[in-house]
Amino acid sequence: LGSLRALAQHAGVTLPMLLLASYQALLHRYSGQEDVRVGVPIANRNRLETEGLIGFFVNTQVLKADIHGQMSTEQLLHQVRQRSLEAQTHQDLPFEQLV
Repeated sequence: LGSLRALAQHAGVTLPMLLLASYQALLHRYSGQEDVRVGVPIANRNRLETEGLIGFFVNTQVLKADIHGQMSTEQLLHQVRQRSLEAQTHQDLPFEQLV
């Protein structure tokens, strides 16, 4: 686990981003699909008034990866980081409305 954290830090991503990129690469490899989408939970407590409340505020975000054959690990990690941060700005959008 320590080496994964070190790799994530070196790449400028969080450990969950590194694990997501790894999972998306695995799905790409087994499916042969270049367009890989994975649903991930997000806390959805971005407002001050919800931080102290007890309750289930979790939403599901769909994060897309475009993986092509010659893509480097660094490129995939950069893409996952950028798309994860962009998706977090819309974390209050319910999954049911998205699909």
